[in-house]
Amino acid sequence: MLDKPSATHQVKLLPEGNTLACPPTQTLLDACIADGVPISYNCRSGECGECMASLVSGEVHELPGADPAIFTDAHRSQGKILTCMCFPRSALTLDIPLQSGAPAIRPAAVNAMVQRVERLTPSIFGVTVETPWPIEYYAGQAFEWVVPGIAPNRTYSAANRPGSDVIEFHVRVYPGGRIGAFVSDLTAGQPLQLMGPYGQFRLSGNDWRPALCVAGGTGLAPVMSLLEHAAATKDRRAIRLFYGARSQDELYGLDRIEALGTLLPDFTFTPVLSDEPQDSGWTGARGLVTDILAEQVGDAFGLEAYLCGPPLMIDAAVDVLTRFGALEQDIRSDRFVQAKTSA
Repeated sequence: MLDKPSATHQVKLLPEGNTLACPPTQTLLDACIADGVPISYNCRSGECGECMASLVSGEVHELPGADPAIFTDAHRSQGKILTCMCFPRSALTLDIPLQSGAPAIRPAAVNAMVQRVERLTPSIFGVTVETPWPIEYYAGQAFEWVVPGIAPNRTYSAANRPGSDVIEFHVRVYPGGRIGAFVSDLTAGQPLQLMGPYGQFRLSGNDWRPALCVAGGTGLAPVMSLLEHAAATKDRRAIRLFYGARSQDELYGLDRIEALGTLLPDFTFTPVLSDEPQDSGWTGARGLVTDILAEQVGDAFGLEAYLCGPPLMIDAAVDVLTRFGALEQDIRSDRFVQAKTSA
């Protein structure tokens, strides 16, 4: 059993030696994020392994469900933990590699108001909200939706760059799903509480290096945010975007992508359809987006990659890119998986 909710444990972070307080009902990762610690992380649900740390001393409660291909018993025997899957049961000392560069933005609650709801495809809604003031976040980051009666909170990437009092989200809905019913009933003027921002998916400062983006489904949302940011800041890097959807009616944002492309110095866009009927008249690329990537990427050494979408697509894209010479440290990903919660 976890400790009583009233208990709070001190967590010392090496090598810097700073400390933070973490209640037993909060994951170590979320405590670090709330405290502004620039810890590496991505999925917050045991799927990516980026938040791995060494448990130097103390005891933790680990949630089941970490991807066994990412985090193994061999890691555990070495004293490793995934901070997104662990809750403190005593005072702890952790050895955590921290990110350098842009400072972390502490998540906060935001009381937003729905401005517009539109159906972008048969299964994807666009939801635009207005915030009381421009919310600070990095292009590519995400926010949790705090919806009464729906747990855990759902996480959606901002589809526009920061700097205004408007945030746009792209939400995939499923028949019979609670979020689908919630979004279908949303109307302009309704309140919507957000928490965020979360995530470390954002463009590097290396605008002299070519960038390759691969997106699937609503993974297009954070890529649009990156493209808007690049256009607004007159980013000079060459950008190639591969986007995978099932069929033409699931393609969206094409006019917006085309318009952003005209503002960038070197931009190419390749939409790819995996299940488009053969007699539809579609003349573009067909198949899995990662297969088309393999056909067209060429020498990937020296480029930076930005991958957004389902984990299987991201894993396949990583395999392609590393096979063609990309370095793993130059590949950034945003895996669209749901965060897990304490039992």
